[in-house]
Amino acid sequence: MRLLSLEMKRILRTRITWILLGMALVLTVAMAYIPVTFEGVMIEEQGEEKELGGLEAIRYYRQFNDTIYGEVTTEKLRDAIEKRQKLYQEYDSEYGENIPSKVYYEELALSEGYVHVIKEVFADSDNGLAPLVSDINPEEIDGFYDRLTGRLSSIMQMEQKNYPSAEDVAQKKFEKVRRPYLYYYGASSNSMDYQVLLIFIITVLCVVIAAPVFSAEYQTGADDILRCTRHGGIRLAVVKILSASLITSMAFALCGVLYVLITNSLFGWEGTKTSIQIIYSATCFPAYNMGQLQWVNLAGSFFVFLAAVSFTLFLSAKMKNNVSALAAGLLFVILPVLLDAALPGQIGQWLGCVLPAGGVGLSNCLLYSMIDYHFLHVGQASIWNVDMLLVIRMIEIPVFAALAVYAYCQRGNTGK
Repeated sequence: MRLLSLEMKRILRTRITWILLGMALVLTVAMAYIPVTFEGVMIEEQGEEKELGGLEAIRYYRQFNDTIYGEVTTEKLRDAIEKRQKLYQEYDSEYGENIPSKVYYEELALSEGYVHVIKEVFADSDNGLAPLVSDINPEEIDGFYDRLTGRLSSIMQMEQKNYPSAEDVAQKKFEKVRRPYLYYYGASSNSMDYQVLLIFIITVLCVVIAAPVFSAEYQTGADDILRCTRHGGIRLAVVKILSASLITSMAFALCGVLYVLITNSLFGWEGTKTSIQIIYSATCFPAYNMGQLQWVNLAGSFFVFLAAVSFTLFLSAKMKNNVSALAAGLLFVILPVLLDAALPGQIGQWLGCVLPAGGVGLSNCLLYSMIDYHFLHVGQASIWNVDMLLVIRMIEIPVFAALAVYAYCQRGNTGK
């Protein structure tokens, strides 16, 4: 324990470590607040239109959590469509373009989430195109929840038409989703997007912290002395890996938890009860609400983060100097993002699962995998992308840590 404590002090003693940890903390607070600035509403006060933004807009919307929001019954869905159809007809509007801002915010804005899922569920089963509001028959909305299974089936036919096993997996997961859905005003998809971005930034910062753990002492020659000490060799390598992993893991956990707490405190904790199907897609098959999604995304991303740090430590044990270790570490963090754009389809998805940092990127992040319909295929068998990614990460973490120890010991044995 004393050796571990000394090694952690050595890492924390460097100025760059404190600068990076400070940056992570400041960015956490800033990025938790940024989605608040996207909120806005137009109200009428003393006969004049007034625009509310930020926290004022949030307080305005939250006052309806006990009335308009709550359990998403078919009656609420039907009322939302009928009201929208009436106003569209009154203002001779096909898409809502002629409706005054004041009328929109007073009459329609609160039910936007309801209309979103209705249009999705009543979309054309062949091409997926959503109908116009005027084309939806309010009488058919009573069967909204009965149509969900068929809607998911049509999506899977479009997304995975050659793999019926993928639909079987999706339908089994979708059976566990709570119905009727719940909808409360709270943190939106914008907050989840910024959580993704924050996780990516923290991973980059912690890779910079981990990269010189071994290579710095190679570069200065201090490693030659340390190997001659009583605890040199395997024990020293394990201690270095544990110390770097503990410091970066604590930074990730602190920033991740702080982000969730700030976000929900600003938007209101009621919003965490909202079904993710209302925010993203009516047929998302993970059985989570928004609060659960926040924590699951954070916990799952933590395994990806640890794999990236373990791989960086392996590179540090292999490289001769700091620059090489840092460059290689950053490259492998950014590589999954580049490959996701350059290699769409199964090849890109498999590489995203195999590469250590796949899952903390931007377009290829764990969150988007959870709300999308991506499956990996082995023969005719289909595996949900998220399940495969997390299993591989849990294997990679100890494997790369062991490889780092082996690389460090081999370097001593060869005298390099």
